[in-house]
Amino acid sequence: MSPLWASVKRLRLNINMRAVNDPCFSDFLLRVGDGKEETLDESFIRIPDNMSIPYTKKTNSVDALMDAIFPSLESNGADSKFIISRAIFSTKNESVDEINNKLIERFFGDFDEAEDDKNNLYPMEYLNSVNVSGVPLIIFAFQQNLIDAETAIGQHAGKRVFLPRIPLCPSDDDMFPFKLKRKQFPIQLSFSMTINKAQEQTIPNVRVYLPESVSSHGQLYVVFSRGISRVNTKVLVCDNPIFQDDMMERKSN
Repeated sequence: MSPLWASVKRLRLNINMRAVNDPCFSDFLLRVGDGKEETLDESFIRIPDNMSIPYTKKTNSVDALMDAIFPSLESNGADSKFIISRAIFSTKNESVDEINNKLIERFFGDFDEAEDDKNNLYPMEYLNSVNVSGVPLIIFAFQQNLIDAETAIGQHAGKRVFLPRIPLCPSDDDMFPFKLKRKQFPIQLSFSMTINKAQEQTIPNVRVYLPESVSSHGQLYVVFSRGISRVNTKVLVCDNPIFQDDMMERKSN
């Protein structure tokens, strides 16, 4: 009922500025976001061939995925631009932890030893509700009671921050008549992150690991639209028996 509505003009955002230099990729993102992309079995979006990573065996395919996004990590681990310009996204924490652990084991050895390595930087995300919560961080040093880090993206990119230990109490622990309390650093590695944490980020090199289907095409749009081009945005979809007949049909044609 406001008289102001007569002066209001609605503007629609229809250009993906991240992918403005790749019109085909930008158009693909719009079709995915609108739910108009080509589907298989009326439920699944078909990933374009030039964005797909061939799937063979799980171990081999995941290793190929990591090699492609983090080439020569052992020699590039001290380059902050290299670290923050690439990430692997997946659907669940289990898959994210799997990839993070594999990367640490392959390139840095045991993580406890890696913490003392002064020649490498580590991408982390802070999990507590502070100003840097959810923002990728570059870790420079682990101290006894604080972490020396730098924000990697956003309006405060490059800002040096010191992260303290946070007192934590389990909320659902009824085993004891008292509350257990401990201090720890609420951080986790972010070579790989969940798709939900991809929002508001622009990452030049994106890899997506899908061991199972995403919950909606909107979630797929979120992760694809973090990238800037088809060349630097690739997807590994684990083998799905639903598509076997479709693949055979396309090969025969």
